Amino acid sequence: MAERLASANRFRRTERWEDPLPGWDAIASSSPQNDDRDGVNIVGFIRGDFGLGECARRYAGALLRNGIRTSLYDVDLNLPHGRDNHSLDRWITNTLPHAFSIVFVNPDFLDAAIERIGRLRLQQQYVIACWFWELETVPEAWRPAVELVDEIMVASEFMADAFRQVTEKPILRVPIPVEEPWYSRLERSDFGLEKGRFMFLCSFDFDSWLTRKNPFAVVEAFSRAFPPGRDDIGLLIKSSNGDRYPKELLALLEATSKDPRIMVRDEIIEKPHFTALQRCCDAYVSLHRSEGFGLALAECMVMGIPVIATQWSGNLEFMDTGNSVLIPCVTRRVEVGEYPHADEAYWAEPSVPAAAEAMRRLADERSEARLIGLRGQRDVRARLAPEKIAAAIMERIGFLSRGMKERKIDNA
Repeated sequence: MAERLASANRFRRTERWEDPLPGWDAIASSSPQNDDRDGVNIVGFIRGDFGLGECARRYAGALLRNGIRTSLYDVDLNLPHGRDNHSLDRWITNTLPHAFSIVFVNPDFLDAAIERIGRLRLQQQYVIACWFWELETVPEAWRPAVELVDEIMVASEFMADAFRQVTEKPILRVPIPVEEPWYSRLERSDFGLEKGRFMFLCSFDFDSWLTRKNPFAVVEAFSRAFPPGRDDIGLLIKSSNGDRYPKELLALLEATSKDPRIMVRDEIIEKPHFTALQRCCDAYVSLHRSEGFGLALAECMVMGIPVIATQWSGNLEFMDTGNSVLIPCVTRRVEVGEYPHADEAYWAEPSVPAAAEAMRRLADERSEARLIGLRGQRDVRARLAPEKIAAAIMERIGFLSRGMKERKIDNA
């Protein structure tokens, strides 16, 4: 059943799907790594086709593009994820040449990653763990991992607050860099989207937990906002890894089957294709119950796409009532089975009626939608600029390096 569901809900390929994809080739020529400051090792799932791998590549790209001496170390722990992203292969080595390593492996797999990399090798490093978590409390099972690192880096104040509850070690808050988009040549017709329709996009990975991403609320809000017969509107739900969750994918398909204006597509597509898909839509909707950061929201905003999102958690790092449409919510306890490590945890329940009103407003007042998109684009370009992020990381590395040198002099 899983294979049938997967094959039946993929995008139909057109000729343009086979066009060469844009990549990172400009980095090598435009940003020679001749910086005389300390360099950085980026350690993690560099080839991984999932969120943590994408985040590692984002930070690595920001450093590389700004001329910082950067070495990449790819960790392979045989996780049930694709490993087909080779965009940064030319910078991957099997060494850690710099004194500072930023490790993009969450606590539940950190010990296995250290074993794979080499404990003695990492003991000679200053290790900064870049961790992501979506709730206000850090899992008890994660606390031993804190003792294995020197410092923690997080992408939002929401996550920083959570980790401050369990450690007095330094916590560095550095948002995920969001660069100007690079996308393939795919157009609406290549994704099966009709011209003239105002298209809403909702995207998520089944591995990130359906209950947290909450796409059923988006479907309900769309149905409330646009009764049958309103055919100038559409909703695309783009998911991935649904083949591993056939029961949940089938429930989503059943929830959308009665409305021909709603399309569900489930597959992993190359990043430039996904960015092209985002560009082809008119608004993005995320009625998440919690986000550590919300990268897909920021990616749409930098393209000038207006975003509707829950007024809760890590996305408030870059979203406000002026640059996006924030949906009010109430907090409730996470129920048993809804999310891992969630004992006594709370998250948001966004207002579906408010989301429906917001979707209707953007579709009916398209000049306002464009203005919101432009304000979001301006703010994300300023707040999440790669050069700003690279500078923040290197400021911290420089501070640590000076302290190490001073201690060496004192001990001489």
